[in-house]
Amino acid sequence: MLVYVVWYMVKSKDKLFAPQSNNTKNVYRLLIFWVILVFVDGLRAGNLESWFSEVALKLPLVVVPLYVLTLDKSSCQFRNSWLMFAMLTMAVAAVSTINYGLNYEEINTLLLQSKHVPIFGNMHHIYFGIVMSLCIWICLFFYKTDSRKNTWLALGILLALMLHILASRTGLVAFYASAVVYGMAQVWQSKKYKLIAFGLIGMMLTPILAYQISGSFRNKVLNSVEDFNAVTSGEDINYKSLAMRVEAWKTSMHVIEKNLILGVGAPNVDKEIQHQYMLDDTILYPENRVGPHNQFLELSLAYGLVGGVLLLLIAVLLIFLTRNNPATIAITAIFIISFMLESVLERQQGILVFCLVIFSFTPLSSKSEKETQH
Repeated sequence: MLVYVVWYMVKSKDKLFAPQSNNTKNVYRLLIFWVILVFVDGLRAGNLESWFSEVALKLPLVVVPLYVLTLDKSSCQFRNSWLMFAMLTMAVAAVSTINYGLNYEEINTLLLQSKHVPIFGNMHHIYFGIVMSLCIWICLFFYKTDSRKNTWLALGILLALMLHILASRTGLVAFYASAVVYGMAQVWQSKKYKLIAFGLIGMMLTPILAYQISGSFRNKVLNSVEDFNAVTSGEDINYKSLAMRVEAWKTSMHVIEKNLILGVGAPNVDKEIQHQYMLDDTILYPENRVGPHNQFLELSLAYGLVGGVLLLLIAVLLIFLTRNNPATIAITAIFIISFMLESVLERQQGILVFCLVIFSFTPLSSKSEKETQH
């Protein structure tokens, strides 16, 4: 991607950032600042190998957006690329759903133990749930702007159905939260306030129907209720996904309180949080002492208030960037909710999807849009 960007800038007379809105540029500047923090970490990293790994992990934050910004968002190639992305996602989901059907009893038993439906290709199940949720709104975006409406509609419906079979709780929570945001944005734009009633009825009926039809969805709900009861009643929280996550959040906050200004450095996050587990005399077994599972906490652990404010600014800018289109604000909502439940940008799967999606669906500047229409 970097080679292509260099070639594009040499060949093209147009400036790469010229058509972009100011907020898009500001989001990219914040990502550059994040990568600078990663490089500065080298001065305090106790383990250089871990620091090199962190640098390699985070470099796509500055490379991938540059590549996306070279693409013509109005071109057929752009639409076809996202159609291929959605179709590949659906294909993986279809194979995974078939595998679930062939191993129905065994997988359902695992779901009651906080396990997950296996995803074809071994993609992390949480990330695949996020990708499926994103693809649904991408399908809706192009359904409204592309001529192949039936194709986009069919893909969106199939993905929504399989989401309730395959998706992790993170993916499902992010999807339903984004659906609420989409509905509010749609009503606000159309001023058809009667849609609120129909939207609320649909939002209530969908999970009820999914609970009755999908065994995997039902078992995820039952497992979530069991996890929640363990958190509130003081039962043993080992091997309970949600309860373990809550314990991780508490432990992360204790580390942040001790390193509020500068954090501990990204390469040292795991070491510090494991040490804090011991200081807190946690009841979790060593194999259950997970990381923060929250991107805001992850950055605050690594860089203190600087990191937490950095991600918060990115989130706010994305809301301003995408607020005028219900489908794109729903996409932003998925990322923000996912950041609260998972350290999405601590895997390259998450970084690549975030940069590809966000910079593909941010609007151009008003001047550039008028020039394009003209």
